[in-house]
Amino acid sequence: EGREEEDDAVASSIPPRDEQRWYTLDMSDTYQEADRAYRRLLSASGGASAAAGGGLHDPNALAMFVADNPHFAETLLQLAMVLLYVNDRARGNDLLRRCLFVYETALPGSVLPGGDGPDDSGEVLVDVDESCNSGLFSCLFRIMQTSGMAGCHAQALATGRFLLSLDPARDPAGCLPILDYYALASRRPSAVGSGEEADPGARFVVDLVECGRVGVHHRDPLTDRHHACDLVGMPNWAYSYALALYRLSAAGGDDGPTRERADDALVSALTRFPRSLPRILEGNKVDVSGRSFRSDWPAVVGRFAGDGAGAEETAPGVEERVARASGEHLEGIFVRRCHKLWAEEDVSHWMYTCAVRAAEEADARGGGGGGEGGDAAAPAALRPVYSPALARCGS
Repeated sequence: EGREEEDDAVASSIPPRDEQRWYTLDMSDTYQEADRAYRRLLSASGGASAAAGGGLHDPNALAMFVADNPHFAETLLQLAMVLLYVNDRARGNDLLRRCLFVYETALPGSVLPGGDGPDDSGEVLVDVDESCNSGLFSCLFRIMQTSGMAGCHAQALATGRFLLSLDPARDPAGCLPILDYYALASRRPSAVGSGEEADPGARFVVDLVECGRVGVHHRDPLTDRHHACDLVGMPNWAYSYALALYRLSAAGGDDGPTRERADDALVSALTRFPRSLPRILEGNKVDVSGRSFRSDWPAVVGRFAGDGAGAEETAPGVEERVARASGEHLEGIFVRRCHKLWAEEDVSHWMYTCAVRAAEEADARGGGGGGEGGDAAAPAALRPVYSPALARCGS
């Protein structure tokens, strides 16, 4: 019952249908002619792949078609990915930009970043299930992906933000598992007196989490139940939200978050997703077997290494197993991508102090904990908590 109330609370954050404006691209006569020529070429090159919606498998035929139809977005994107695959990044990125230009000229001003259309009321959305719209999502996703691979994290963040805004409730392009990394990795040192914010990526993470307008929604095909959770219900956003608060508190400012808020957020993340901690430490080559005057990792890290399941626990149902598998998958993506963001010495020590606090609070809630003489039972490992809505992102 408590989980259903949480699902309903997050689901209520979706604006009503009458407050949303859905746009669909419409092919012009000239574009439809090029599309028919492309379909005929697909049918001639291989009926099975054409029927399945596949692309051209002959790069030469694809290049000739692009030469004859330089503004057909589908083949521009396909040839761009072929060139990027063979490491011809200059021409591949050029075709990606050309593909984006085709879509940019077709979109109304209210859909583009800035929303300079004549009517700014309501939320502007684009439905990926419409065949003409799917290419736009694919193009933006590839630009975000290639920008991140090239280390242009600020560009990847800007593209990902726009891509998420087109359909934030469903996130069809899968931006949420990676967007927080682009935000925190885009930090650049600002010149003294320049007036620029020191860490706009961290501010974006905090604002997106606290606005409550974006969450994770999943309809179970077996039970037809609608599951939902907020952003900090995802492992990566729970930890990144805490790190963003820590960075902003370290930067100072009267309107910035306090260190206490950052501590509370990290303790909450460690309590809900405890097994991320030892994996982050392992990725950063932190020695958890030794002790020092500042930290005693051997006494703490063991609390976060197990699954926290008691021997008397009954076998989980299908929904719990799916939620756990999805949550562990998202944790793996988060650790592989973001562990270096936690490698700084002050961040590592902050993580240790919050881990000690999380373990102490878990003991207080459970009434357990080992005694100083070692005669009491060893405290159990913290148990991860995964929402069934994570099946939407972890599949």
